[in-house]
Amino acid sequence: MRHATVYRGVININRPKTIRGKQSKKLINNLSARDKILVELGIKSGLRISDLLNLKVEDIKRTMTIYETKSKRKRTFKIGKKLYANLKSLSVCKSDSDFIFHSEAKTGKHVHRSTIHRRIKKALQGLNFDCSAHSTRKLYAQKIYKKTGSVKKVQKAMNHQRITTTATYLDINVDKLIKGVKHGKRN
Repeated sequence: MRHATVYRGVININRPKTIRGKQSKKLINNLSARDKILVELGIKSGLRISDLLNLKVEDIKRTMTIYETKSKRKRTFKIGKKLYANLKSLSVCKSDSDFIFHSEAKTGKHVHRSTIHRRIKKALQGLNFDCSAHSTRKLYAQKIYKKTGSVKKVQKAMNHQRITTTATYLDINVDKLIKGVKHGKRN
């Protein structure tokens, strides 16, 4: 989770840790089958960990529509055939109202986010990089930016209210972004 601190009028936003495509593959290879699917879905959808964990069997479709927990905004995205099949395999013998990523310890609950964070940290052992569950969301944003070159399109895809939030995901200097907007340059 990202936090902002204010010190003497200056806002300092803690940026999500950056993860690259090859690094994500190494991370995924060190996870259990179910956690692999969770991380892959995070990379393909850009959903926050809380939204991923809240997914229920009835939500799983090739084109998924959810309401984000944090922003309360509608989010629609497509997933590939292989990821769809993997998600469906997790829902075998479950009712529509069951969580896809259910807790083994607590009946009727989803896996807790701290459990996922712990599993990711364990999977990172021996790898020469660091990341978090939120890094998958950042990778999603960076892939859109690489494809489109548009900060505005990334902002829309991420459901960010502020362009400065999007800039932190893209490791763009916020001051330069603001100067570009003031001088009529559009991204």
